[in-house]
Amino acid sequence: MSSHTRSAAPDTKTLEEFFNDAASVLGEENVSRTPEHGALNGLQNSDSYGDSFSTVTTHQPSGAVRPKSVEEVQEIVKLANRHKVPLWTVSRGKNLGYGGSSAVVKGSVILDLHRMNKIIELSEEYGYAIVEPGVSFFDLYEEIQRRGLNLWPSVPAIGWGSVLGNTVDRGFGYTPNGEHSQSQCGMEVVLPNGDLLRTGMGAVKDNKTFPLYKGGFGPGLDGLFYQSNLGIVTKIGIHITPAPEAYATVEVSVPREEDIVPLVGTLSDLMRRSIILNSPSIANIFRIALTSQVPEVHAKLAQYMKPGSYVPYPVLEEIRRDQNWGFWRAYFSLYGSVEMLPALLATIKRAFSGIQGVQIKWREFPGKPGEAITAAEINEEEIPHSGIPTLAPLGIVNSRSETGGGHIDYSPVIPASGRELYEWYLTAKQRTMDAKFDFFADFHVYPRYVIGIELIIYTLQEEARVHQLCRHLVQDGAQQGYIPYRTHVSYMDNVARKLDFNHSSFSRFVGLMKHTLDPKGILSPGKSGIWYRDVSEVMSSLHL
Repeated sequence: MSSHTRSAAPDTKTLEEFFNDAASVLGEENVSRTPEHGALNGLQNSDSYGDSFSTVTTHQPSGAVRPKSVEEVQEIVKLANRHKVPLWTVSRGKNLGYGGSSAVVKGSVILDLHRMNKIIELSEEYGYAIVEPGVSFFDLYEEIQRRGLNLWPSVPAIGWGSVLGNTVDRGFGYTPNGEHSQSQCGMEVVLPNGDLLRTGMGAVKDNKTFPLYKGGFGPGLDGLFYQSNLGIVTKIGIHITPAPEAYATVEVSVPREEDIVPLVGTLSDLMRRSIILNSPSIANIFRIALTSQVPEVHAKLAQYMKPGSYVPYPVLEEIRRDQNWGFWRAYFSLYGSVEMLPALLATIKRAFSGIQGVQIKWREFPGKPGEAITAAEINEEEIPHSGIPTLAPLGIVNSRSETGGGHIDYSPVIPASGRELYEWYLTAKQRTMDAKFDFFADFHVYPRYVIGIELIIYTLQEEARVHQLCRHLVQDGAQQGYIPYRTHVSYMDNVARKLDFNHSSFSRFVGLMKHTLDPKGILSPGKSGIWYRDVSEVMSSLHL
């Protein structure tokens, strides 16, 4: 594998010159010459840049710039090239569990796009929006409510992040359009030289199908800008689910640890048959207990949830039996017409009836013919299947200590039979217990794969130990043939090294594109393990 050229943090004089020039474009109020202030308010109302779940400075930026328009982004990119200052792009900086607004290269300048917050278009007829990077899931939802549109936008577990940022990092939500990378249609990108590109039908000036037909004419370019540093995405089209006539939220619980196999196998089969249209999420007994509203359960957990400890599984089993809960609980919803909903519910009950001890609960909104179910009828849900955003899950961050904590995610992609997931889970669970942490399952099922998210809650004093655990999880997963769909900035190189087919031909090819598009290595160096590479070495390795 050819060597790569790592970007170095710019010196103080270079940074000062860059910030001076940036201030002449953006105004001094939109330039942060240190990372301490200027970001959107986060936990504890902090407005600093970096990772709020970390005490180390390995990935600390040197400051930030905040453009308001595409033209200003282009000017900043040109200035960064002139001064050779690395930019790390964030949309709103809410990438919790993956590094927040910290950068792979320490001392990078954060290109913070949260001021670009326009909803360009919003169509109920065709079910789409075109948004800028600063538009949050709350912003989109509230605008839909303000206009009285019969649309249910897909939102992730925490709604303060960017619709665009979540999408280009292959994030997801909970409605039938919840696989955001598949629901994206049309993209506008500022290239590393400051040029402006539109993909798909956007390649035609003023084309009306920019947010309707993803393919365009010729090569599909959208994928080049997912989890990459080959450009700065400044607009996307995103498809939105029409509000249904009838709706039901469903919970399926199974009592035994090994029941994850038939649970996942049945869910994925129902998805392949289009009975279930959104992505089911699966919680384990620890997560069920932690997120419950039962005081005596929380009192039991509190005895063990502290640094250097975890809740023993006999205690969790006692809680499970006392509360008559399952070891696993799947959450999903059913969407359809008034006539369809009873049949869908009957199909669900029949499909899971073969699992001994299964419990099925649902909350039904039978609806009226020709009328859409409104968000006001549903109110806020534990899992936002109807597109109502929330910040409620942030409460778990400090559940291990009142003095502050964080979480980090390990998220491998695994086949959807349930067998492979169970095998991986047993290894990861043991690894997590050995490290003295609790296994928190947030598994997401799709028709042909599962994202097996393990969410690890830790106190900041346990930071070194949690990162050691994550390195082990990455290695264990790779040995089983799996890598995460997305990762923390600390592990981007580590995960990229697992892309080893044909002597890492994927990384060599992307390195050639990086050299061609960004010859000074300015944009987000190290993102997804992509670095500027010496072109002669890359060409040689590709046998060109």
